[in-house]
Amino acid sequence: MTALQQILRALKKSKPKTVAIPALWVNGRQARQPVKTDYVTWLSEKISAILKEHKQPASSANRTHDAIVYNILIRLFSAYDHNRDGQLGGAQNDHTLNADGVRETGTFLKTIALLPYLKSLGVNTIHLLPVTEIGQTGRKGDLGSPYAIRHPFRLEPTLADPAVPLSIDMQYRALIEAAHRLGMRVVQEFIFRTAAIDSAWTAAHPDWFYWIKKGSIFRPPRFTKDELREILKIPKGKGKYIPPHAEYRNLFARPPEKGSKHNLQIPGAFADWPPDDKQPPWSDVTYLRMYHYPYEKKNNFNYIAYNTTRYYDPELAKPEHINEALWHEITGIIPWYQKEFGIDGAMIDMGHALPDELKKRIIEKARSADPGFAFWDENFDNKPATKREGYDAVIGDAWHHITRRNGFRKLIRSSMDKKPLPWFGAAETHNTPRYGYDHMQKKRAAWLLFLVIPGAIPFLHNGFELNEQLPVNTGLNFSKAQIDYFSKQQLPLFHKNKLNWDSATNIIPFIRKVAGIMTRFPWIFDKNGLSLLSTTNKKVMGFQKEDHGKTAIILFNTNFHGAETFFIPKPPPMPLLDLLTEKIIDFSCKNVIKRGGVVLAIDHISE
Repeated sequence: MTALQQILRALKKSKPKTVAIPALWVNGRQARQPVKTDYVTWLSEKISAILKEHKQPASSANRTHDAIVYNILIRLFSAYDHNRDGQLGGAQNDHTLNADGVRETGTFLKTIALLPYLKSLGVNTIHLLPVTEIGQTGRKGDLGSPYAIRHPFRLEPTLADPAVPLSIDMQYRALIEAAHRLGMRVVQEFIFRTAAIDSAWTAAHPDWFYWIKKGSIFRPPRFTKDELREILKIPKGKGKYIPPHAEYRNLFARPPEKGSKHNLQIPGAFADWPPDDKQPPWSDVTYLRMYHYPYEKKNNFNYIAYNTTRYYDPELAKPEHINEALWHEITGIIPWYQKEFGIDGAMIDMGHALPDELKKRIIEKARSADPGFAFWDENFDNKPATKREGYDAVIGDAWHHITRRNGFRKLIRSSMDKKPLPWFGAAETHNTPRYGYDHMQKKRAAWLLFLVIPGAIPFLHNGFELNEQLPVNTGLNFSKAQIDYFSKQQLPLFHKNKLNWDSATNIIPFIRKVAGIMTRFPWIFDKNGLSLLSTTNKKVMGFQKEDHGKTAIILFNTNFHGAETFFIPKPPPMPLLDLLTEKIIDFSCKNVIKRGGVVLAIDHISE
């Protein structure tokens, strides 16, 4: 029996439990009030329907170019107050469970039940934020950060669903199987340069970590203005590798012997670039020691700093100093998930801060098992070097530009500039503010833009379509005022939380409509034969698509505050049908487009 079949068999033996479930989860329709139903029956029906599907993800040498991605933090995505008591979980023995034993934070099984919903949005790839076991020491919030990896080969126990007495590994295996049956790929995010402070590796391999004297006050190193000036030139191949001052270096001690008694502790990590980053040290993670270096030498690199964790000092980063045992363990992580669960790709957290040789080994080992295995880099730059390293895509910086003044317009204008790698067509990520929650048309326009713009991988961050307002984390693009405000909220990266599944204000109908158009007219979205299109109004701009005698016009009113009037100087010879409104448009005449409005019109409507 497959994993999914075993889940279904186990569900048939489970006791019924009446719960509240969002209407969208049950029948695909949005409603303000949830549906009261039996939890086990709901899961069983959803899984039974998926088991009837036998579609597999389309095979291709590169599994990234045709991806339409939905980004998921499992414990947030399928979380819900199932007993309607106003809180998530709260049971004494496990605060993620409610009094009836139902896990109200997200689980693998509930996520399986929601895959058909994602399919209805046109999604063919899911990107999972880390699902590995979370550390306890220094834990932030009531759940801890999924980036504090306690054990890379163990899954976070609270992602299992108690509705079945099957292992968490079996439940995750079933999620991957269900995605594949629906023709969807799964890309899992991995963290390789940090670990939880109470990592399972600590006792067995203390030399894989940095240590300081117990009770030390630990802060990031400080540099003078002159030192910073030189250090900041390093990414451009210039400057000098300047070590931290002796006072900071002296905080660190030689790692203890395995099993020995000692008076040492592992310090937290901190933002390593720029070297004067103002973020306080992180309490739940620490940097892994990628290189060994003789302790007896004066500057033995036995400290955490930019030149030991990101821009590795050439004297340190020599082949003879490689921490081979650690590298061997790291390079075996992705192949284990390939073999055990069948994942299709990996997002490498901060991959650009790993040693080049280590990245090479990671990619080569995974691709030796699956030549089409996808690698994405959490890199905001898009450089030829990243492509040469073997990556298929980068996050890029669209999420930043789209929020700037005239940013939407600039994205369109620069859309024909070729970049080395595909990049995420994302208006928001789990580290940024929510986009357009106060202006739904912004969200609609952004989604259509990223579906058609060359080089973009359309990317939905979980909750974007629901008009979720609470960010997951305050990592990037936030003002000081926003950080001050959200720091008082229980953000999902650390705390129990749920998405706004009961809200009637969303863009789900729009996304589904466009997904239907993509199925009927795929030629519009293949990004070949696309050219920039200007109108008589500089605020109304977009693209013209030609394909074997067929024409499509995609226009955006980049004024999100008011309607605009325009016509096209060299219009198509005949009126076109706007597939979004079902109205005929004559582009040779003056037309009015509402604030933030979009047009997707074609002159050839045969199937």
